[in-house]
Amino acid sequence: MINRYTGEIHLNPVPILRHHDFNNEGEIPDITKTLDEAIRLIEEINARLAELKKLVNEARLFNRARFNFSPGGFISITGLPDEELKELYQKGLIELFDFATDRDWVKRYGHLFGLIWENGRAVEVG
Repeated sequence: MINRYTGEIHLNPVPILRHHDFNNEGEIPDITKTLDEAIRLIEEINARLAELKKLVNEARLFNRARFNFSPGGFISITGLPDEELKELYQKGLIELFDFATDRDWVKRYGHLFGLIWENGRAVEVG
């Protein structure tokens, strides 16, 4: 099965706290505000993890799923159909990585999803 998406369970609040900008020195202008935001993010992460654990324990999902630690501070989910991954994304439980952002992937598998690579991005063939 070729998937367009893979799921990502984000565990690390640091990229969000840094606004996904790792090109600066990482200066924190207001530590109180940053700590408050970190606490809020960790609470959100804990709630998502608890919901995912509930789904795993109920065996309603993930019978076919494979989980791996990724270097970016998240757990990747593969082996589920795209529709199930999108459902989890819509519930706010995971993030999605779209392989269609990669030119080589689109050139190799894009036809399976009605995509071609044009002007530096994937385009749906109408």
